[in-house]
Amino acid sequence: MNDSEYRMTSSRHFAFCFFGPIIMGAVYCGLIALIWDWLERHRITPLITMTVGCVLVAVATRWFLRNFVSVKCPFCGGKTYEIRGRGNRFMCSVCGKDH
Repeated sequence: MNDSEYRMTSSRHFAFCFFGPIIMGAVYCGLIALIWDWLERHRITPLITMTVGCVLVAVATRWFLRNFVSVKCPFCGGKTYEIRGRGNRFMCSVCGKDH
């Protein structure tokens, strides 16, 4: 099987970019809950750490998915990446068409 059979569709990419940051934020909050007592012993406010860290992890995850996860081009089968500022719109790196 070749690489093009495993590329993501635009609908899967949308779902991945919507749920990915939420899941990663939840994982981060779970990790903070595990070390809650340690944070309090070291005079670090766990709730603030959880809130700020969760937002940062969600933004970083969304940025990573937008820039590094490609979608299969419906025209030529090449790799397309999300156009910045245009939600769920993609530009092909091979043929240059957007979809």
